[in-house]
Amino acid sequence: MKRFTLAVLGVVGCSVVLMGCGLLRQSVGLMVNERDNYLEAPEAEMISVPSDLEGGRIADIWEIPEIEEIPAAKYYANATPRPISIVGDADPNLIRIQKLGERSWMVVQRKPDTVWPLVRQFLTFNGAEVATEDATEGVIVTKPLAVTSAQSTSMLHTMIRAENPEASDNDFLIFRVEQGMRRGSSEVHLKYLDDSNQLKYVDWSLPSAHSEVTNAILRQIAQFEVDDVSDEAVSRVGQEVAVVPKIELIRNNVGFPSLRFNVDFERTWATVLSAIERSPYDVAARERDSRLIELVIDEAKLDRSQREAISQLLLDIRKRRDTEDPLAIQLRVSPYQQVNDIEPQRSDGNELTLELAEHFLVMIQQFAS
Repeated sequence: MKRFTLAVLGVVGCSVVLMGCGLLRQSVGLMVNERDNYLEAPEAEMISVPSDLEGGRIADIWEIPEIEEIPAAKYYANATPRPISIVGDADPNLIRIQKLGERSWMVVQRKPDTVWPLVRQFLTFNGAEVATEDATEGVIVTKPLAVTSAQSTSMLHTMIRAENPEASDNDFLIFRVEQGMRRGSSEVHLKYLDDSNQLKYVDWSLPSAHSEVTNAILRQIAQFEVDDVSDEAVSRVGQEVAVVPKIELIRNNVGFPSLRFNVDFERTWATVLSAIERSPYDVAARERDSRLIELVIDEAKLDRSQREAISQLLLDIRKRRDTEDPLAIQLRVSPYQQVNDIEPQRSDGNELTLELAEHFLVMIQQFAS
């Protein structure tokens, strides 16, 4: 009898629990669940704003950051696109002098809005006044430095006299702060001029006429940053600096990608070769006149994720490994004034898939510096 009573109580208890759960999902009853009420919510009437109110007072209290658009999804008709992989890392504390032939510039792993005030503070610290500045171009021009003056005892003036015995009081400096190749980095370019008329013909793709002096000044600025003499400042003016990125992934009207370098051909060519050297791939051939670079793909140098990313290509390479014309990936540089586009292709003439093209271009972008 006792067992029968317990069984009855158990059945009744389960019924009560199930009934309670049912009530929790209802929109009427003792316990109302309002979670799905928005599905039946009617549209409210438009608010009538009095005409005497000032619309200028309405503004966002918090700054909304820009979201980088990645438009690859619309080019995948039957599959979900994979996220763009990151194949290289940057040292966040790195500051160095970069060289290409006789040209040199400083690379800082910080955004231009913090590097712009760094240059301004360096000049102020050394008693050099600014004549003009143009944030949209990233350009700062100093007043004549009065290098030979007896009062010029700063480290900047002392170094200029040591490196350039022919320096005069009319010599001045022109800086250009730009976005770097890597995201969140900046570049500082410098020219030492001795005639104000030279400002009309400044070509940043050419080396400075006083390369020893400019290199020494850039090293001073780098040391100025390393020694933590400058204040951690963010310039609102500097936020306008170099809005055009040095390197960007673009697509044609059918979605096929190419990598655009907004620098001259000499620097584009050197940057691509340098990026490949730091990547898991090697350069098989380079034809500068035809602007063609051919990659060697050594499967043994790839990690598991890299082999998976180019698995189909590796199969094609194995099939043609012993032929007279083995399969390779080629990168063609298409220059136009100060813009150069990198387009990947297969050496056998067959079409390269969008995913593989994006893989090699992103690899170059991540290893570029």
